[in-house]
Amino acid sequence: MVILPVIAMLIGKYHGICAILFGIVFFIFTYCDKNKPSPGFTIDYSWHLGGYEAGILAIVYGLVRCLL
Repeated sequence: MVILPVIAMLIGKYHGICAILFGIVFFIFTYCDKNKPSPGFTIDYSWHLGGYEAGILAIVYGLVRCLL
């Protein structure tokens, strides 16, 4: 499911909608990983927050591309 949005973004067709799908999938994968214990403010925790940021930014990019 992640490969389709990436290919669509590279080709240039429907990349707004696919960016939204990519963001949702990335956000869900990051949310599922939150059940693993985190020892606090470490490198792993920053990667975890980066997963949320990547998902949110992909969703925002897709919304901007669809609305403009």
